[in-house]
Amino acid sequence: MTISPVRPTTSSRPPALRTNRRRTALLAAAAAVFLGLCLLRWNPFALQYDLRVYVVASRAFLHGQDIYTAHHAFPKDMLLGFTYPPFAALVFVPVALLGTGAGRVVMTLASASALIVIGLVTVRALRPNWSRYSVAAAGLAVGAAGVALEPVRSSFDLGQINLLLLAMLLVDLLGHLPRRYRGVLVGIATGIKLTPGIFILYLLVTRRFREAVVASAATAATMLAGAIAMPTGTWQFFTKYMLDPSRPGATHFISNQSWRGVFARLAGGVQGIAPAWALAVALTLAIGLWTAKRAYDHGYRLESILLTALTGVLISPISWTGHFVWALPICALLWFRVVEVSSGKRPVLVAFAALWTVSIAFGLPWTAPHLGDKEYTLRGFDLFLGNSYTICAATTILLGAYEFRRRKSIA
Repeated sequence: MTISPVRPTTSSRPPALRTNRRRTALLAAAAAVFLGLCLLRWNPFALQYDLRVYVVASRAFLHGQDIYTAHHAFPKDMLLGFTYPPFAALVFVPVALLGTGAGRVVMTLASASALIVIGLVTVRALRPNWSRYSVAAAGLAVGAAGVALEPVRSSFDLGQINLLLLAMLLVDLLGHLPRRYRGVLVGIATGIKLTPGIFILYLLVTRRFREAVVASAATAATMLAGAIAMPTGTWQFFTKYMLDPSRPGATHFISNQSWRGVFARLAGGVQGIAPAWALAVALTLAIGLWTAKRAYDHGYRLESILLTALTGVLISPISWTGHFVWALPICALLWFRVVEVSSGKRPVLVAFAALWTVSIAFGLPWTAPHLGDKEYTLRGFDLFLGNSYTICAATTILLGAYEFRRRKSIA
C-alpha cells in the first residue's frame, strides 16, 4: 500500500507567509489598477504630440531619410523638428514599428510604470529602514500621486520621455544597480537627451570617479551607435541643430521655465540677453554643484541628486514645464521632512513644501497670460505666476546652499 505524501493546505502555512502573499497580491493588484487607469486616461487615441515627433524621426531613419528634416513633410506648425541625438531615434524604432495606437499604449504604460519605480526608489531613499512592503505601499502611493502634478500630466499628454529618464537616473544614482554597472543608465539617458549629462559632472564632484567613467563610456557608446547608423545626421546634430535653442520652440514661451526663458520674457526677446544668461548659468552651475556636493558629503544622497537636477533644468536653454517631473521626488522629500523636523522649523518647511506643491499641481505658469507673445506683457503677480517653476527651483538651490553651509540638512 502506497501512502501519498500529505500536501500542506493553505491553512497549514505559517501565518506570516500567508500575510506576505496577501500583501504582495494586493500591491500587485493596486499597481495593475493604476496602470489601467493611466491607460484609460491617456488612451491610444490621445494626441501625444511629442511621441509623434519621435516616431516620425524613427520612421525617417528606417526609410533612409534625414531624421532632422522629416517634419517638413507635414503641414507647417503641425510638427516640430526632432531635437535629440541620433541615438534617440534608434531607441524609438520599436515604437515606430508598432504603429500609432500601439505605440501610444506602450508609451503610456512605460511612463506609468516609471512613475511606480520613481515612487519606490524615492521612498526607499527617504526611509531606508522600512520593510519592503511598507516601501512598496508608500512608493506606489507616491508614484500614483504624481499624476496630480502638471509636469507629470504634461509628460503623459505629450507622450514625452521625461518620466522614463527620471526613473533611469534615480535607479542608477541611488545605487540600485550592481556596482559594476553604476553609471550605465546615466550614460544612456545622456545619449538620448544630452541634459542628463550634468549628472556626469555630479559624479565627478562627488568623487564617484568610477561611475563617472562608466557613464562617460556609455554616453560615448550611444554617440558611436548613432554615428554608425546615421553619420550625416550625427554631424548635422552636433554642428548645427544642437546649437539652435529655438528649434524646439519659442524661447520666451511660458512653458520654458529655464533662466533663458525668464530673461527672454523680461527683455522682450532673446536679443541682448546673452551676458545676463551666461552669468546666471555660471552662478547656478557653481552654486548648484557645490551645494549638491555638500549634501552628498553629509549623507543626503537624494537631496544631492535633486539639487543637481534643478541646476540642470535652470541652466538648460529650454526646460519645458514637462521637464520638471523632478518635482515629484522633491515634493515627496519635503513632505516626508515635515514629519521629521522640530515644531520650531515646521511652519517654514510646510510653507515651502506647499509652495512647491501648489505651483506644480496647479501648473501656475499656465495661469499667467501666454500665447500670442503675451509673455512679454507679464507684470506684477503675473511675473511670479509665469516664472513660478524657476522661482521654486532657484529658491531650493539657495536654501540648500545656506543650510548645507552650516552642515545641516535642508530640513
